[in-house]
Amino acid sequence: MGDDEYFTLDELVSSETSESAVVYGAIEDEEEKCTFPKGYLKRQAVFACKTCYEITGKRAGVCYECSMHCHAAHEIIELYTKRHFRCDCGNSKFKGAGVCSLWEEKDDVNIENKYDHTFDGVFCTCLRPYPDPEIKENEEMYQCSICEDWFHLQHLNMPFDFQPNDDFEELVCPNCVKRFPFLWLFYYCQMQSRNAENANHFSDCSSPKKAKPDDIINQPEAPGSTEACRVPYVLSVCGVEKLDPPPADMVRLTVNGFPFPSPIFWCNDWRTDTLCDCNSCEKMLENMGLEFLLDPEDSVVHYMAVGRQRVAELHARRESICRFKEALTNFLTKPREQNVVTEEEVKEFCEDLKKDL
Repeated sequence: MGDDEYFTLDELVSSETSESAVVYGAIEDEEEKCTFPKGYLKRQAVFACKTCYEITGKRAGVCYECSMHCHAAHEIIELYTKRHFRCDCGNSKFKGAGVCSLWEEKDDVNIENKYDHTFDGVFCTCLRPYPDPEIKENEEMYQCSICEDWFHLQHLNMPFDFQPNDDFEELVCPNCVKRFPFLWLFYYCQMQSRNAENANHFSDCSSPKKAKPDDIINQPEAPGSTEACRVPYVLSVCGVEKLDPPPADMVRLTVNGFPFPSPIFWCNDWRTDTLCDCNSCEKMLENMGLEFLLDPEDSVVHYMAVGRQRVAELHARRESICRFKEALTNFLTKPREQNVVTEEEVKEFCEDLKKDL
């Protein structure tokens, strides 16, 4: 999370920066529209309006366009991105504060939206704003891929000089690790594989042996079964019998000196390479409300990649339009006898355009 400025869509397209990617990960064109009609988006940039919050006392989030148009003169809090969120601008949460000028027909409440203290403008376990006016140099913050709160490394109980590995992709905060201990088991297995001196001693967690779905918790491997499940192998490596083992079993499962529940700094592609997506595990994640972990389009990494691609495409489109205007102007202002444009000249102009654009 950085101390970013706000940009118009024109500026965003021109900048091709991370700020533009945050917005265009959920916006497919340059039209100034509220995202409410699109429903609950898998992920989008979300903003909280502090000015309206001081009037209503209700937590709410708005999309980028509403933050720029309906709340242009207000104090806005950037929340970066949120999953499965629908724009609240102008609904009952804003009663007495204002209406949505981009899309007035809103549900009274978006019942599937989730709100936490970040909508109050405070983050981390320290519950401080970002940037913090009481700190000269604001420390970089990391977003948990599950609860989506932001954290300072020092408040994750990490050493002062700790830095994630170069292939770091997503964080799971200690509180979420404690809520979902199976993640620590998969993480432990992954790191055992990575740290093993002998590759044959610990198989790669992304290439487990086969097991029947019904046997994923307590049974050993079932050679020759047709559906792969990674759980039996993970349990074997961790030396536990189930995915929610007693605290005494978790205490001994330290990773590089860090005990459970410490933050997990997942490496690249951990969702597909480390987690299991067999039918039984998929059902387990769904019951926990974590089904999004198996959705490749859920991660911020994917979202930002889509955003950068869209910005690049829009930038290229703008350049093409500029070149077309310049070429057309030159063509029409070219000196001609009696100012007559021949059919042959038009054909030649069109052919040249095809080559250039």
